[in-house]
Amino acid sequence: MAVTIKDVARAAGCSIKTVSRVVNDEPYVSEATRARVQKAIDELGYVPNIFARRFAQQRSYTLGVLLHSGGYNQQAWLSSILEIGYEYNYDILPQSYFPAYKKSQQKLASLIHERRIDGLVTTPPCDLDEFVLQQVTQSGIPLVRVNPYDRSGDLPYVSGDDFQGARMLTQHLMDLGHRRIAFFRGPLNHRMSVDRFHGYRAALEEGRLEYRAEWVQDSLFNFDGGYNATRMVMRGEDRPTAIFAGSDESAQGALFALREMGIEVPGEVSVAGFDDMPLAGNTWPGITTVQMPYRNIVEQAVNLLVDVLNKKDSGLQQVILPGRLILRGSTGPVPDPQG
Repeated sequence: MAVTIKDVARAAGCSIKTVSRVVNDEPYVSEATRARVQKAIDELGYVPNIFARRFAQQRSYTLGVLLHSGGYNQQAWLSSILEIGYEYNYDILPQSYFPAYKKSQQKLASLIHERRIDGLVTTPPCDLDEFVLQQVTQSGIPLVRVNPYDRSGDLPYVSGDDFQGARMLTQHLMDLGHRRIAFFRGPLNHRMSVDRFHGYRAALEEGRLEYRAEWVQDSLFNFDGGYNATRMVMRGEDRPTAIFAGSDESAQGALFALREMGIEVPGEVSVAGFDDMPLAGNTWPGITTVQMPYRNIVEQAVNLLVDVLNKKDSGLQQVILPGRLILRGSTGPVPDPQG
């Protein structure tokens, strides 16, 4: 015979409501009682009826995550959200979202209005679509945005500090003696691209270096984007001595292009990326980059969302987390013109 919640309450010497509070990780239970109930659960092998729980509380215990095929670092966002969501005993429903397709919008509206998700996490650039915000506003479903483009208003979000990270990395190149630094800007519908560009510009201004528009390339943050942008900036006589590729994938493309051109890295040209994705340390030379705390970003985003769902006041609604400079072999001192 299956063990019931009544059996657990009897074994723990408490009420059924107390057992329910422990199972649902609710407050107002002393640590001693919580431990006693958990011991009874473990010894009896009690498994909560998730469907009854959902019906009784009118919640799905599922979090929706919007992803876009044109988004950047989607795999990093999703893998972290999956891990952290499970720690909270929430199911995660990843949802591909394409604003141009009516069916995609209908699917999102259905998930929200049929209450198949309790809360929503958006990843860039999904936050730019007015339909998403319209659905959230109309339904009242809790929303937390990861790296949103528009940070005005009072909607909660968690982001990395791309501006300061780019400023720090550009300063590192300047400290190595580089004065001709190219920059690959990335997709302009991502706030991170814009902030990284402004961080690069700020460092140049602080160092009183000339901004050269021909050394700034609009490109995608991927291998092909970095490869093509590198071929563009290196085709003239007045070449940069350092390339800040804007992302690690783009930096990998830059390394490949420079190798094809017979240009030594970092002996002739230094290359830097951004994000500290696994490939940055697994290529040769290793890519100097800025490590962004993606797991921490996602963890805080899910924390915010679960706190809202549980009607807790976390005190934090809009969070920006700093990056960390990671030095590897792709950057070195500016080459000696006499050498």
